[in-house]
Amino acid sequence: MGKLSTIMLAMATGVAGLGYAAAANAEGSVVVYSAAPEQLVEALVPLFEEHTGIDVELIRAGSGELMNRLRAESGRPVADVIFSVDGTVIDFSSELFEPYTPTEADAINPALSPSENWVPFTAVVTAFIVNPEALGDAEVPTSWADLAKPEYEGLISMARADQSGSAYIQLANVLQVFDTEEEGWEIYRGIFANSVLSTSSGAVPRFVNDGEQGVGITLEDAALRYKLGDAPVEIVYPSEGTAIAPDGMALVAGAPNADNGRAFIDFMVSKQAQEVVVEVGRRPVRTDVEANEALIPLSEVPDAQYDFAWAADNRDRLMDEWNEILFDLY
Repeated sequence: MGKLSTIMLAMATGVAGLGYAAAANAEGSVVVYSAAPEQLVEALVPLFEEHTGIDVELIRAGSGELMNRLRAESGRPVADVIFSVDGTVIDFSSELFEPYTPTEADAINPALSPSENWVPFTAVVTAFIVNPEALGDAEVPTSWADLAKPEYEGLISMARADQSGSAYIQLANVLQVFDTEEEGWEIYRGIFANSVLSTSSGAVPRFVNDGEQGVGITLEDAALRYKLGDAPVEIVYPSEGTAIAPDGMALVAGAPNADNGRAFIDFMVSKQAQEVVVEVGRRPVRTDVEANEALIPLSEVPDAQYDFAWAADNRDRLMDEWNEILFDLY
């Protein structure tokens, strides 16, 4: 079994072993660029190692950094797969990727597969993590509009949308759930003004768990990990609607180890891997794997009917506006 070592983008080396099914006797390596949480990596990579002799160099960073690196390398790709990122960033730069249909694609919930450019990995739900003890006199918020109210000033933890794929989903989510985009911007500007920004999406729920902020706009699975650890937190789904947005993985166009990249994607869709996904608190994309029992059924989550195509097509325009708000407020 190979030796797992994950690295951040700025570091130089890192090796792991993984693969699947048709590649069970494969050799060589695969380079994976990933924004996956460390817990997922640590749970899944050793499992890959049991199925194949393929070595994996795993480069971990935020989705924005990874996409910048892929663009810079597009003439001579280094990576084979991008793994566990917001699907809209793949759609936005679809020329960097090669569509691929995994071997067990029929098991994927069609509602969680909105694009031909990428393969869903997990069903990611945007939620609030709330620490009532850190809210002071403020009530537990139940909506996006609540977060824009003055009583939440300085109480909200939010990642930067220019550095986090999930934070961009949060932005597009707010703009989509109100009657007009203008109304959405008004609410989002209020949320922005009340927030302490973080360059790391993973830090958001930690700040709330530690009582530094009362509310974090985060991913459901991140909030669940703290709740299952007996933290004094609650998971709240905004009443206007929240994004049920699967994160994606895709084969890099011109990948130097394309077959091993396909094997990597195949494994992530497998029932065995998806059951591990559930164990670490995320929702599976397969119809034959049940979600963690501590989560409410997906049918009970207020669904914003998140529009991936709109979010991808308007990304430049929305980020220009986001940067203007950042400049005005900070």
